[in-house]
Amino acid sequence: MPRRRITALVLVGLAIVWLPLNQPVEGPKLLVLSETHAITTADLLSVALVLVAVWLWWSARRRRDR
Repeated sequence: MPRRRITALVLVGLAIVWLPLNQPVEGPKLLVLSETHAITTADLLSVALVLVAVWLWWSARRRRDR
């Protein structure tokens, strides 16, 4: 498996682990989903990690197809 894909998998794992650990630094609520759930500014780090992981996975595929 190429390094980019391994890195992508690690980033997705970190994004998942970050969600329950970010409570002390959550910040303001950006989108309220229910009374007990909301998307906060700290959750955006997980979104960024997943986007980078998708880019790495896709670019590894593109490199292989050349």
